[in-house]
Amino acid sequence: MQQFGVIGLSVMGKNLALNIRNHGYSVSGFSIDKSEVDAFAKYEDDKLKPCYTWEEFVNSLEKPRKILIQIMAGDPVDQTLQKLLPLLDKGDILIDGGNSNFHDTTRRFEEMEKHGIHFIGMGVSGGEEGALNGPALMPGGDEEAYKKVAPILEAIAAKTPEGRPCVSYIGPSSSGHYVKMVHNGIEYAIIQEFSEVYDILRKIASKSDDEMSAIFDKWNQGLVHAYLTEITANVLKQKDNLTQDHVIDHILNVASYKGTGNWMLEDGVALGAPINVVAEAVIARFMSKATTREGKEIVWNGDVPDNLIDNLEKSLQLTQAVAYAQGFQQLTMAAKAYDWNLRYPAIAQNWEAGCIIRSSMLKDIEKAYEDGKQLEVLFQDPYFNQLMVNNIPALREVVSLVTKAGIPTPALSASLNYLESIFDPSLPANLIQGQRDYFGAHTYLRNDREGTFHTEWYEEK
Repeated sequence: MQQFGVIGLSVMGKNLALNIRNHGYSVSGFSIDKSEVDAFAKYEDDKLKPCYTWEEFVNSLEKPRKILIQIMAGDPVDQTLQKLLPLLDKGDILIDGGNSNFHDTTRRFEEMEKHGIHFIGMGVSGGEEGALNGPALMPGGDEEAYKKVAPILEAIAAKTPEGRPCVSYIGPSSSGHYVKMVHNGIEYAIIQEFSEVYDILRKIASKSDDEMSAIFDKWNQGLVHAYLTEITANVLKQKDNLTQDHVIDHILNVASYKGTGNWMLEDGVALGAPINVVAEAVIARFMSKATTREGKEIVWNGDVPDNLIDNLEKSLQLTQAVAYAQGFQQLTMAAKAYDWNLRYPAIAQNWEAGCIIRSSMLKDIEKAYEDGKQLEVLFQDPYFNQLMVNNIPALREVVSLVTKAGIPTPALSASLNYLESIFDPSLPANLIQGQRDYFGAHTYLRNDREGTFHTEWYEEK
């Protein structure tokens, strides 16, 4: 009998199954697509079994069965659950490793619970390579069930430099998929920040692709040590095999998206989370599809500040911290709203290796939340507060320069606005509330006494 089962044998499912096999566990694989099973069968050995029917697959697994569903999110997951239910026994464990909307996961968790089936919604990050060699995993749901699959998940997960697996129990219900959603929203924000810095380097500093690649490579050894810095350097230097031009110069200027950033934004709005950088990053992708592509290229004829490259490195470090801060701020608000006990140091550790947003900064975030420390905003932590103090002058200079040059930087500008706002006790919201009370009698609070107030702003004529 096999110790683990995987449903869905496209690249991610197949690579996760191979990862499990490579760590000494026996695994069965099944797909409704026969060609996927045929391709999987090429790896068959005493620890890897291809299955061609639902019954063969389920019956091949030891009890309690441990099954990972690695298929397209949405209705296919519900159809798979309905196919499995008549074949399963109480106590079996199902893991949804796709990018499911957390609302769907909440519903499925509750439905499976009624049937005595344990359900785990698990975020998976790292792409094809991570699936095979070590992904970051974010499982949430039934904690007792998690303990039964933890040895396998810990074996296949990416490891931090200290050797700790990038997987741990996130929390109840759909919290695992929620954390993955936030991970993806942070990813949107940081990728947008990189693209804006690239735009400044080429349009104001007039750097070539190879020069920019060298700059990002240097930053990866410096203040912005991160996977996205590394791959940015690699993308910029890549040559086309046929033309020998740089590939980046021939990529159509349209950014695609799969929706998880939108989901974070939607729930952030529902919670009242001030995630303006994530919002701008999402809208920037919309803008890339909506622009008319008319007009002239921006040519900067002004002076190039001597400290521009240093300022851009400091700005990128600080705005990356803002992206993380907004993600953890939304997690904090979601934990209160949905009654989840989230373990923020563990979440930061889970992201330290294997995932797209991995960076050395996550170790500092882990320290900021250690010992149960509660932070409404990451910049309340002394390390990140000092980072803000040190780097915000550079960000102000960069945003001022691009405004003069006419270069849009929605994420960099939003990061600056966030930092200028979050610790400002005198924002002009009092005027907004005064206007709301004037035209709609919405009332207001006062700063000099308790209670709710309304003013008769004008006399009826």
